[in-house]
Amino acid sequence: MVKAAKKRKKDEDEDVSIPEFDEVAYMRKEMNAAQASFVLIGLAVLVAGFLYGITVAGAPIVAFFLGLGITFLLPRVFKFLPWPKVDVSRFERRDWLSHSGTFFFSWLAFWILFLNVPFVDVTPPTIASVAVNGLPITGGSEQNLKKVGDPVFLNATVLENGELSNVDLVLTNATFSFVPIGGAVWSLRLSPASAFNNATIVATDTGGRSAEFSFNLILT
Repeated sequence: MVKAAKKRKKDEDEDVSIPEFDEVAYMRKEMNAAQASFVLIGLAVLVAGFLYGITVAGAPIVAFFLGLGITFLLPRVFKFLPWPKVDVSRFERRDWLSHSGTFFFSWLAFWILFLNVPFVDVTPPTIASVAVNGLPITGGSEQNLKKVGDPVFLNATVLENGELSNVDLVLTNATFSFVPIGGAVWSLRLSPASAFNNATIVATDTGGRSAEFSFNLILT
Protein backbone atom coordinates (compact mmCIF):
# COMPACT_ATOMS: atom_id res chain seq x y z
CA MET A 1 0.00 0.00 0.00
CA VAL A 2 2.90 2.32 0.72
CA LYS A 3 4.31 1.75 -2.78
CA ALA A 4 0.88 2.37 -4.32
CA ALA A 5 0.49 5.65 -2.41
CA LYS A 6 3.96 6.81 -3.49
CA LYS A 7 3.20 5.92 -7.11
CA ARG A 8 -0.14 7.79 -6.96
CA LYS A 9 1.58 10.89 -5.50
CA LYS A 10 4.24 10.77 -8.20
CA ASP A 11 1.58 10.59 -10.92
CA GLU A 12 -0.27 13.55 -9.40
CA ASP A 13 2.94 15.62 -9.27
CA GLU A 14 3.58 14.87 -12.92
CA ASP A 15 0.03 15.96 -13.84
CA VAL A 16 0.45 19.37 -12.13
CA SER A 17 2.15 21.76 -14.54
CA ILE A 18 3.12 25.35 -13.71
CA PRO A 19 2.38 27.67 -16.62
CA GLU A 20 5.41 29.32 -18.11
CA PHE A 21 5.83 33.01 -17.27
CA ASP A 22 5.32 35.13 -20.37
CA GLU A 23 7.76 37.96 -19.80
CA VAL A 24 6.99 39.67 -23.10
CA ALA A 25 3.24 39.79 -22.42
CA TYR A 26 3.86 41.06 -18.91
CA MET A 27 6.12 43.88 -20.10
CA ARG A 28 3.66 44.82 -22.82
CA LYS A 29 0.83 45.05 -20.27
CA GLU A 30 2.94 47.19 -17.94
CA MET A 31 3.84 49.54 -20.79
CA ASN A 32 0.17 49.84 -21.73
CA ALA A 33 -0.66 50.57 -18.09
CA ALA A 34 1.94 53.35 -17.95
CA GLN A 35 0.68 54.81 -21.22
CA ALA A 36 -2.89 54.65 -19.92
CA SER A 37 -1.86 56.59 -16.80
CA PHE A 38 -0.45 59.45 -18.87
CA VAL A 39 -3.57 59.49 -21.03
CA LEU A 40 -5.73 59.59 -17.90
CA ILE A 41 -3.92 62.66 -16.59
CA GLY A 42 -4.47 64.49 -19.86
CA LEU A 43 -8.09 63.38 -19.97
CA ALA A 44 -8.55 64.52 -16.35
CA VAL A 45 -7.40 68.04 -17.29
CA LEU A 46 -9.93 68.20 -20.14
CA VAL A 47 -12.74 66.87 -17.95
CA ALA A 48 -11.84 69.34 -15.17
CA GLY A 49 -12.00 72.20 -17.68
CA PHE A 50 -15.43 71.03 -18.84
CA LEU A 51 -16.67 70.74 -15.25
CA TYR A 52 -15.24 74.18 -14.52
CA GLY A 53 -17.46 75.65 -17.24
CA ILE A 54 -20.53 73.93 -15.80
CA THR A 55 -19.65 75.14 -12.30
CA VAL A 56 -19.19 78.76 -13.37
CA ALA A 57 -22.55 78.50 -15.15
CA GLY A 58 -24.10 77.82 -11.74
CA ALA A 59 -24.41 74.03 -11.53
CA PRO A 60 -21.57 72.71 -9.31
CA ILE A 61 -23.58 69.66 -8.13
CA VAL A 62 -24.29 68.64 -11.72
CA ALA A 63 -20.60 69.05 -12.54
CA PHE A 64 -19.49 66.82 -9.67
CA PHE A 65 -21.88 63.97 -10.49
CA LEU A 66 -21.02 64.25 -14.17
CA GLY A 67 -17.37 63.74 -13.22
CA LEU A 68 -18.35 60.68 -11.19
CA GLY A 69 -20.30 59.32 -14.17
CA ILE A 70 -17.32 59.71 -16.49
CA THR A 71 -15.14 57.95 -13.91
CA PHE A 72 -17.60 55.05 -13.70
CA LEU A 73 -17.71 54.72 -17.51
CA LEU A 74 -13.94 55.03 -17.91
CA PRO A 75 -13.43 51.61 -19.63
CA ARG A 76 -15.95 52.60 -22.30
CA VAL A 77 -14.56 56.11 -22.61
CA PHE A 78 -11.17 54.65 -23.59
CA LYS A 79 -12.72 52.97 -26.62
CA PHE A 80 -13.87 56.31 -28.04
CA LEU A 81 -10.62 58.21 -27.59
CA PRO A 82 -9.40 59.21 -31.06
CA TRP A 83 -5.77 59.38 -29.94
CA PRO A 84 -3.61 57.95 -28.56
CA LYS A 85 -4.84 54.40 -28.83
CA VAL A 86 -4.05 52.28 -25.80
CA ASP A 87 -4.41 48.50 -25.80
CA VAL A 88 -6.56 47.80 -22.74
CA SER A 89 -7.67 44.32 -23.78
CA ARG A 90 -5.50 42.71 -21.08
CA PHE A 91 -6.72 45.00 -18.30
CA GLU A 92 -8.57 43.21 -15.52
CA ARG A 93 -11.07 44.61 -13.04
CA ARG A 94 -8.39 45.45 -10.50
CA ASP A 95 -6.48 47.36 -13.20
CA TRP A 96 -9.54 49.45 -13.98
CA LEU A 97 -10.17 50.11 -10.28
CA SER A 98 -6.65 51.47 -9.94
CA HIS A 99 -6.91 53.64 -13.07
CA SER A 100 -10.38 54.89 -12.08
CA GLY A 101 -9.04 55.98 -8.70
CA THR A 102 -6.18 57.84 -10.36
CA PHE A 103 -8.55 59.51 -12.80
CA PHE A 104 -11.05 60.51 -10.09
CA PHE A 105 -8.51 62.21 -7.85
CA SER A 106 -6.82 63.83 -10.86
CA TRP A 107 -9.89 65.56 -12.29
CA LEU A 108 -11.04 66.47 -8.77
CA ALA A 109 -7.69 68.13 -8.01
CA PHE A 110 -7.60 70.05 -11.32
CA TRP A 111 -11.26 71.06 -10.92
CA ILE A 112 -10.64 72.51 -7.45
CA LEU A 113 -7.50 74.24 -8.77
CA PHE A 114 -9.44 75.86 -11.64
CA LEU A 115 -12.08 77.13 -9.21
CA ASN A 116 -9.58 79.10 -7.15
CA VAL A 117 -7.39 82.12 -7.60
CA PRO A 118 -5.70 82.96 -9.96
CA PHE A 119 -7.99 81.14 -12.39
CA VAL A 120 -11.29 82.31 -10.97
CA ASP A 121 -12.83 83.48 -7.70
CA VAL A 122 -16.25 81.99 -7.00
CA THR A 123 -16.21 82.64 -3.26
CA PRO A 124 -17.62 85.90 -1.87
CA PRO A 125 -15.73 87.77 0.86
CA THR A 126 -16.55 87.30 4.53
CA ILE A 127 -16.94 90.11 7.05
CA ALA A 128 -15.51 88.38 10.09
CA SER A 129 -15.89 91.17 12.64
CA VAL A 130 -16.78 94.83 13.05
CA ALA A 131 -15.69 97.18 15.83
CA VAL A 132 -16.66 100.77 16.64
CA ASN A 133 -13.99 102.69 18.56
CA GLY A 134 -12.36 99.38 19.36
CA LEU A 135 -15.53 97.80 20.79
CA PRO A 136 -17.02 94.86 18.86
CA ILE A 137 -20.60 94.98 17.61
CA THR A 138 -22.90 92.34 16.17
CA GLY A 139 -25.13 92.53 13.16
CA GLY A 140 -28.89 92.65 13.27
CA SER A 141 -30.78 94.20 16.15
CA GLU A 142 -30.33 97.69 17.59
CA GLN A 143 -27.45 98.09 20.02
CA ASN A 144 -26.31 100.71 22.47
CA LEU A 145 -22.62 101.48 22.64
CA LYS A 146 -20.78 103.94 24.82
CA LYS A 147 -18.82 106.32 22.63
CA VAL A 148 -15.12 106.29 23.33
CA GLY A 149 -13.10 109.11 21.87
CA ASP A 150 -13.86 111.57 19.14
CA PRO A 151 -14.22 111.09 16.17
CA VAL A 152 -15.83 107.68 15.54
CA PHE A 153 -13.72 104.89 14.02
CA LEU A 154 -15.20 101.78 12.38
CA ASN A 155 -12.92 98.80 11.75
CA ALA A 156 -14.02 95.82 9.67
CA THR A 157 -12.07 92.58 9.31
CA VAL A 158 -12.80 91.20 5.85
CA LEU A 159 -11.57 87.82 4.68
CA GLU A 160 -11.14 87.20 0.95
CA ASN A 161 -9.21 84.52 -0.97
CA GLY A 162 -8.61 86.86 -3.90
CA GLU A 163 -8.55 90.66 -3.92
CA LEU A 164 -11.08 93.12 -2.51
CA SER A 165 -12.31 95.95 -4.68
CA ASN A 166 -13.83 98.12 -1.97
CA VAL A 167 -15.44 98.14 1.47
CA ASP A 168 -18.20 100.71 2.01
CA LEU A 169 -20.47 101.89 4.79
CA VAL A 170 -23.89 102.50 3.29
CA LEU A 171 -26.27 104.74 5.27
CA THR A 172 -29.74 105.93 4.38
CA ASN A 173 -28.52 109.06 2.64
CA ALA A 174 -24.76 108.60 2.22
CA THR A 175 -21.98 106.13 1.41
CA PHE A 176 -18.49 106.17 2.94
CA SER A 177 -15.48 104.15 1.84
CA PHE A 178 -13.18 102.22 4.17
CA VAL A 179 -9.42 102.18 3.61
CA PRO A 180 -7.12 99.19 4.26
CA ILE A 181 -4.83 99.61 7.28
CA GLY A 182 -3.03 96.28 7.19
CA GLY A 183 -3.80 92.61 6.78
CA ALA A 184 -7.54 92.01 6.49
CA VAL A 185 -8.54 95.10 8.48
CA TRP A 186 -10.29 98.07 6.85
CA SER A 187 -10.95 101.31 8.69
CA LEU A 188 -13.30 104.30 8.38
CA ARG A 189 -13.08 107.62 10.27
CA LEU A 190 -16.34 109.56 10.71
CA SER A 191 -17.28 112.80 12.33
CA PRO A 192 -19.00 112.42 15.70
CA ALA A 193 -22.36 110.74 15.28
CA SER A 194 -25.16 109.90 17.69
CA ALA A 195 -26.51 106.93 15.77
CA PHE A 196 -26.13 104.68 12.74
CA ASN A 197 -29.63 103.79 11.56
CA ASN A 198 -30.06 101.14 8.86
CA ALA A 199 -26.29 100.99 8.39
CA THR A 200 -24.74 98.33 6.17
CA ILE A 201 -21.11 97.51 5.55
CA VAL A 202 -20.68 96.08 2.04
CA ALA A 203 -17.45 94.29 1.04
CA THR A 204 -17.00 93.62 -2.68
CA ASP A 205 -14.24 91.64 -4.41
CA THR A 206 -12.84 92.21 -7.88
CA GLY A 207 -15.19 89.56 -9.28
CA GLY A 208 -18.25 91.54 -8.17
CA ARG A 209 -19.21 89.19 -5.31
CA SER A 210 -20.11 90.87 -2.06
CA ALA A 211 -20.90 90.33 1.61
CA GLU A 212 -22.97 92.54 3.90
CA PHE A 213 -23.05 93.34 7.60
CA SER A 214 -26.11 95.34 8.71
CA PHE A 215 -26.59 97.02 12.07
CA ASN A 216 -28.38 99.76 13.98
CA LEU A 217 -26.18 101.50 16.51
CA ILE A 218 -26.85 104.16 19.13
CA LEU A 219 -23.75 105.87 20.53
CA THR A 220 -24.38 107.15 24.05
